Amino acid sequence: MSDSADRQLAARLLVRVEDGAYSSRLLARPLTAGVRARVLGVLRWQRTLDEALAGPLRRPLDRLDPVVRAVLRVALFEAAVLGVPAAVATDSAVRTVRRLGASSAAGLVNAVLRRAAPSWATLLEQASPDLRLSHPEWLYRRWQRAYGAQAAERAMAAAQEPAPVWVWWRDEAARDAAAASGLELEPHPWCPGAWTAPEQARELLAAVAAGAAYVQDPSSQLVAQLALRLGGGGARLADVCAAPGGKLALWRRLGGATRPLALDRHLGRLRLAGRLLDRVGGAELVVADATAPSLRPGSRDLVLVDAPCSGTGTLRRHPELKWRLQPAGIAELAALQSRILDGACELAAPGGVVLYTTCSVEPEENEVLVERLPAEFEAIDLAPLLPAGVPAALTAAGGVRLLPSLDGDGFTMHAVRRRG
Repeated sequence: MSDSADRQLAARLLVRVEDGAYSSRLLARPLTAGVRARVLGVLRWQRTLDEALAGPLRRPLDRLDPVVRAVLRVALFEAAVLGVPAAVATDSAVRTVRRLGASSAAGLVNAVLRRAAPSWATLLEQASPDLRLSHPEWLYRRWQRAYGAQAAERAMAAAQEPAPVWVWWRDEAARDAAAASGLELEPHPWCPGAWTAPEQARELLAAVAAGAAYVQDPSSQLVAQLALRLGGGGARLADVCAAPGGKLALWRRLGGATRPLALDRHLGRLRLAGRLLDRVGGAELVVADATAPSLRPGSRDLVLVDAPCSGTGTLRRHPELKWRLQPAGIAELAALQSRILDGACELAAPGGVVLYTTCSVEPEENEVLVERLPAEFEAIDLAPLLPAGVPAALTAAGGVRLLPSLDGDGFTMHAVRRRG
């Protein structure tokens, strides 16, 4: 696919994201690196791009035709972030907007980009951290209050970088075969068993497609490692929000010997999880609502809850979430998470453990909920159970939090044990 075709497709996909689609689903099919870079890059830098485009425009950006808006964003991203010469990016944008059926906007696109591109460096120099790093102001203020200005800025900066492909291998033989074939693997700095191949991402993904490996962020892989250390390989385990199945499959891969229960309310997603789990020993699949799981109370030694959440730890992978999430949405999610956690706790046997995790770094979705559990549940200190070198901070409820970094997504993990 040519650069011209890449630009056209990227603009079309960005219009679909603006209409409510998720970039991860749109980009799941085979696409060129150019399309992926443009779509994710524009979504990451959208606020800063829009600020630079607003100056030369005589009307609000949101009143433009969506296709024209997408073409402007793509071209400015190319010039400002990818380093494409501004004149080249501008001329390409004019041709693109014509080919997409908006020829009447060609003059506007040309005029706006010729003024916006040279202003980028000045804009960054004068911008507040949230604008300079293209995050909502409310989210930056929230992180600044909770974690300090420096930590908030580091987290935002990490979210602006593309996420590397990290995998775990089906078994040691699969990893050794990949290495013998010429794949230059590098281990993760603090997550044992996580591997990447920075210069051979395509070859690494080919191994994933062949079933030899599974893509999973290192922070997420830690959940399976904690589950094994908390419950042992023989635990009667139930994963109440199991799809897409990566954490449960890794638990099996690491030594989980019993056949676990995998619950999810969506049959289609559960079937996909089942295919992955079949590669590592299988699981019992149960269609169930996590707020009221259809299992006998007190019957599980270990209950895993990877709760649906705001995803504020995964903004580098799902950048459109920055522009969709609002503070009120966090409170709504917390209410759902509280019901899911209550349902999970009912399943724990006396002495059993509930491991509650989210890919959110918001306290309301994590320690605040754990602290509200009844006195029969005691918090477990997770820090000693982590592998050496994990850059985790302790929470008030005995859990650990990883803020977004270049080495992994943001994640929060808590565990409680039922007394008796």
